[in-house]
Amino acid sequence: MNTNSFARQVDYATALRLVRDRAARVMPPATRVPVAQATGRVAAADIMARTCRPPADISAMDGYAFAHDAMVAQGRLPVAGRTVAGDVAIPLAPGHARTILTGARIPAGADCVMAAERMAVVAGTVAPATPLPACGANIRRQGEEFASGMRLVAAGQRLDWRHVALLSSQGMRDVAVIRRPRVSVLSNGAELAADAPGACPDSNAPMLASMLTGTGARVSTHAAPTDNVARQAACLHAARRGADVMVTTGGISVGDTDHMLDILRDAGARVIFRGVAIRPGRPLTVLEHGGQTIFCLPGNPGAAAICALMFVWPYLRAIMGQDMPRPGMCATADFTADAPPGVTVFIPVSLHPGPQGWQCRRVPTVGASDIIAFSRADALLAVTQDSPVRAGHLAWGMSLRPDA
Repeated sequence: MNTNSFARQVDYATALRLVRDRAARVMPPATRVPVAQATGRVAAADIMARTCRPPADISAMDGYAFAHDAMVAQGRLPVAGRTVAGDVAIPLAPGHARTILTGARIPAGADCVMAAERMAVVAGTVAPATPLPACGANIRRQGEEFASGMRLVAAGQRLDWRHVALLSSQGMRDVAVIRRPRVSVLSNGAELAADAPGACPDSNAPMLASMLTGTGARVSTHAAPTDNVARQAACLHAARRGADVMVTTGGISVGDTDHMLDILRDAGARVIFRGVAIRPGRPLTVLEHGGQTIFCLPGNPGAAAICALMFVWPYLRAIMGQDMPRPGMCATADFTADAPPGVTVFIPVSLHPGPQGWQCRRVPTVGASDIIAFSRADALLAVTQDSPVRAGHLAWGMSLRPDA
């Protein structure tokens, strides 16, 4: 079985547009999960406030509530009662103060709160021990944080502890989230067989699983440690079952043992594009079949990583409503690099503090098979004929740092 050339390869911008167009037509269904377990999940719809916050005027501190005019007129007020958070606020008797704790509702008749440590307590009465604050001081007003019906979380927002706190404050026990896409990763090739004379450990499947899990997807890994067409086809079709997205690595170029494209075409898959004018990663091929999107990545680890970062990652984020780019970086280059006409070249760089901000240095690499270069890199630069890198000039790239 021989495969097809890259005569109709597309440029990087076109490939990315085709991937995004495909994502726009695909959306995993929503499901509900407990709010306490929602971290890392993506909101399936806008989430609106059920009530305003605070739900009533409340005290911002432990102290005494009173009518400002009464305190000005009398200078000292008798203390009558105590209100704590959760109590029904009984109206304040005229000419009196009341002990109040943080979060407690302001009783009718009171319009000022003063901290307990700033008051002098004598024989059941209180008076300011420091200058009296303005009327309305230390009161959190009803709805000052947000109003009922206000959008708290936008659809597509990836939830974390901040949103868990916000939704819990509204008494929400569960939340609608997008079901995590099911991604199946298949590495293939006879060199992966344990008993092969030149056996190679599989680094691609673990790498891709680790990377793509970071999008919120559920990733499973599979292997077809053979160059036999029938066996590869059986492994591929088994790996595809139940997956929303299929990712293969290896077997997609034009060699005698590169069977992936023909196997998929024979199964009825439609090619979205075949080959991209990028280095490394030219063999990348994207197909669709039966609602499933299939990314066929090169077998070289460096090329597979770049194709996954630049195409699979944004696709997964887009179908979960998170159509946001990876974090960018800007630094002054200490090297010069050009790209051939029509080709986008991805260059790994490391970042270093300099006298006038960050500087980026080219990370030495032996090519598409390089694994260690990524462990030394902080970012990727995309270099084109129109956007070369020049020493001493600013360069823009995509951060590889997990904490970026």
